[in-house]
Amino acid sequence: MSGISYDIISYDPEKLGLIEITRKVLSEFLDLVGVDASIQDIECREYDELVSEWARLGTYHDGAFSARLGCLYSKARSRLQPSNRHRGLLVTSTNIGQIVGVSNTIGIISYSEIAEYGLETFATAVFHELGHMHGAPSRKRHQVDRQVNCDSQIVGLEKEYGGTNAIYECLGKHCLNVGCSMRQRLDFAHWKLHLTQERLKIGRPYCDRCLADLKDFCQQEGLLGADSER
Repeated sequence: MSGISYDIISYDPEKLGLIEITRKVLSEFLDLVGVDASIQDIECREYDELVSEWARLGTYHDGAFSARLGCLYSKARSRLQPSNRHRGLLVTSTNIGQIVGVSNTIGIISYSEIAEYGLETFATAVFHELGHMHGAPSRKRHQVDRQVNCDSQIVGLEKEYGGTNAIYECLGKHCLNVGCSMRQRLDFAHWKLHLTQERLKIGRPYCDRCLADLKDFCQQEGLLGADSER
């Protein structure tokens, strides 16, 4: 291993099935992109308490929250064998209504709603969040300047721009290529109906362009193993 650690952070013994899914998806992601890293589990109740407070206040882009989250992360990691670099994926029951990337090193997945749509839909959410944490879709891609407020408008954009590698803004940058897990849906039912069913049918989580974005980002961050350097 290259001294890189990916930590799965949780505190809910009743949701071990979701933790197992998270670990499986993370392992598949690391193999797909070519990152040589270890995976460790962190149990930390304080995270759920902090995210609950964050959700109640609605401070989704509060720098103070990110700082406190990072402080808790360092505290939790001090109980483990230290690694040179680490990234964390927080799996929480707190209802935040969305999947959130706090930074490139910490991501949050709330299973309070999306898990109701099945384990494979939850797996799609994990692939999606890992993509955001690792630079996909790239901001260097052509961005469609169009306001979207519902899933029907998003589907319309995908029909118009699918296959062009274009991206658009809707709660973050998202891909428009058909079959890619880096697309966006505002209704979790459509995460199952659209994103998850297409991912399973195609047999891969990312389009070619998003996969290239992921590898470029990981190469720039020095995360790729020697065999994956291009």
